Amino acid sequence: MKKILFGFFALFMMFGWNGCIYDFVAPEDAGPDDPTDSTKVISFATQIQPAFTDHCVLCHKTGKTAPDLIEGKAYNAINNSKYINTASPAQSLIYRRSSAAGGFAGHPTLPSAQAALLLGWIQQGAKNN
Repeated sequence: MKKILFGFFALFMMFGWNGCIYDFVAPEDAGPDDPTDSTKVISFATQIQPAFTDHCVLCHKTGKTAPDLIEGKAYNAINNSKYINTASPAQSLIYRRSSAAGGFAGHPTLPSAQAALLLGWIQQGAKNN
């Protein structure tokens, strides 16, 4: 009886063990694009303005709270040294007030991925593109 059990165990080990080998390798998740990658141009019109529209214009619109971040006016409203500091992008008021690190009580912030895009856009020169 022990020989039969040993035989089944040996067969299981030979065939069963080999059955656990996989030829498939899952691809690595590349994750989100790095917004600070200077080879990828960040567009104000297609990446920054939609973040403002989705998260900021409830308060930052004409006649309410400066700067006016509605589409068509946002770039001109923030394109000055008060809001954008291309020499020290992380110190830009528009970034500090909209990122979790620089927000203040009662002021909503952008999601971290969009805040990183905003910082990357400023690092690339804050162009109206």
